[in-house]
Amino acid sequence: MVHDDDADLIARAQHGDLNAYRECVERHQARVYGIAYQMVGNAQDAQDIAQEVFVRLYRSLKLYRATSRFTTWLYRMTINLAIDYQRSQARHRASSIDSSNEAQKKPDRQPLPDANVERDELRGAVHKIAGNLTTKQRSVFVLRDLQGFSTEEIAIILKCRQSTVRVHLAAARAMVKEALLKHYPELCGDMTR
Repeated sequence: MVHDDDADLIARAQHGDLNAYRECVERHQARVYGIAYQMVGNAQDAQDIAQEVFVRLYRSLKLYRATSRFTTWLYRMTINLAIDYQRSQARHRASSIDSSNEAQKKPDRQPLPDANVERDELRGAVHKIAGNLTTKQRSVFVLRDLQGFSTEEIAIILKCRQSTVRVHLAAARAMVKEALLKHYPELCGDMTR
């Protein structure tokens, strides 16, 4: 959600108003956490990333210039920190294969006929599959299909052309659909079209 008075709030925070900064965090923390979670697929890691976003925001708030929307700047920072986190995790996994194998083991769950359970399983499957997309594909997929940003907004956030967003989104959607149909057919319903 974008607030019309973000500009006033940010200006006050830039001048040292801690209440304005606190209100800014309260307004945007759910969306920042949501983007981080959908990028990394882990609640604790997403909380850590969101916390780091707001620490960095506090430290660099004076650098923000109103040449673009505040939320664009904030969500770009979130995506970048999530990407940095994933890169550091990939390096860590490469150096420690044993711990990676243990982290990937999950208990088998029998699907229940409850719609909420099926929705949660589908969400978990999509998060797992999204982890196999390229960084750009995952960023676009998360922002568009999971967070609901427009193609234009994503292009601004990621500093690329709208056509680039559409190309990465089409590739991401195709890969997610293919992986869902292959590995989770019981969750796909009528997705064969």
